[in-house]
Amino acid sequence: MRGAERIGETGTGCGVGLAWLACGARPGAELVSVERDAERAALAAELFAGMPTVTVIQDDWTEIYRDAPYDLLVLDGGGQGKTGGPVADPHRLLRDGGTLVIDDLSPAKHWPPRFEGKIDQPRMHWLNHSGMDAAELRLGPDLAAVVATRRYG
Repeated sequence: MRGAERIGETGTGCGVGLAWLACGARPGAELVSVERDAERAALAAELFAGMPTVTVIQDDWTEIYRDAPYDLLVLDGGGQGKTGGPVADPHRLLRDGGTLVIDDLSPAKHWPPRFEGKIDQPRMHWLNHSGMDAAELRLGPDLAAVVATRRYG
């Protein structure tokens, strides 16, 4: 996503994923990451203090909406629907053609994909989303991600 002007992430954690995003971003790109844990958010904010284009927000994942729309959005700490909470609205969060990434999935071995013996409804939500073109990418024997692009118009 070297052409991305605005990149968002939920679930900053200690800032490892944010660092990867920042290293791969084009010069001048704005990065926003939201972390609900106050201590981790403070540590990550301190880590990126010398980078004026990186903002770490300590709050619930839904604060990612305040700086939308994004060219690239990684839903790692909320919004993907894996924990049964509210699911992010890609029409509000992504520009047309923007990319959404949901990681930390077990690779699907059957269709429809299953998790803990049941149909994986969060994954199906993104794979079948009417406003997105999505695919699951196997990243390793035990790791997969869903990558989706918001349709134009």
